[in-house]
Amino acid sequence: MTVEGMFGLHSDWHRTFTISDGANTSSIELFPDTGWWRGSHLFLHGSGTYVLHEGQLGCTRFALEPLTFDPPERILCAKTSQSDTDVEAAQDRLNGYPKSRFYEGLYYIGRFIEAHASGSDNTDAPLVFQTHEHHPETELPARL
Repeated sequence: MTVEGMFGLHSDWHRTFTISDGANTSSIELFPDTGWWRGSHLFLHGSGTYVLHEGQLGCTRFALEPLTFDPPERILCAKTSQSDTDVEAAQDRLNGYPKSRFYEGLYYIGRFIEAHASGSDNTDAPLVFQTHEHHPETELPARL
């Protein structure tokens, strides 16, 4: 999976989310950066599909076999009532990914974030991906 970010004339992000299985590639345009974007989280849904959570801009579901994107769904962004102190739920994993502390049916893979915000010295790539092992899940802003 890749995410490409480019600066426009006004330093806004033009964002495209691209997935590839090695033989095929599919892309979807994401909502342009409006100044609030501080990263996107990637989840695995309990059904086996993947979810890119954009915080205020909602969730986009996609599959790898076949490579497809589905329209944003509000249900995928449903907040959970799970408590942070629920040790049993905190140990729940799907394909090695921890259960989301904030969203129902989602398992946290990691996040895409601007390289400078991650502390990365890599100036070649405007975005980096941090796995759940390198950065714990943080709560995203509520959907607009």
